[in-house]
Amino acid sequence: MNTVKVRTVVEADLSALSRIDRQIFGRLAYPEFVLRQLFDVHQQEILVADEAGELLGYSIAVRSGSDAETDLAHFLALGVDGSRRCQGVGRLLALETLESLYLRGVQRVRLAVARDNPVAIHLYRSLGFEQTADVDSYYGADEPRLLFELNLDRNPQGGADTVRHVPRSATH
Repeated sequence: MNTVKVRTVVEADLSALSRIDRQIFGRLAYPEFVLRQLFDVHQQEILVADEAGELLGYSIAVRSGSDAETDLAHFLALGVDGSRRCQGVGRLLALETLESLYLRGVQRVRLAVARDNPVAIHLYRSLGFEQTADVDSYYGADEPRLLFELNLDRNPQGGADTVRHVPRSATH
């Protein structure tokens, strides 16, 4: 049995990352040129889950604003290939992403999730995210989203504690 490894994205991953993104988000998926731009500007902030050379999922979480010292980050995307969902890959990616943000001095993480995505909502709540808003047209007409925030310094599930105390069972 192979082990799932989380690592920083490399250029060779972009095609598989784009495929997973389209599979999950359909018409709201990032166009390939946007993924390339995100890679060029934020490569260190894009993580992938890899098992024996097969890309299983990805996460994109970037610091907000142009000030590298800002304490706010946005978790822009978390996606897992449909054949590997509900096997702990998303949790593993989320934990590694939060740890990376925490180690870079980020204190608050925000994200938006579709109202009709109970699996993601459950994951984020289990990591300590709290819902802050419910917006009817967040990504345009008829694209409602729930907004969540996690305080990595204050939340008992946040920061280094997230990585140490949230169960990692079923991640490999």
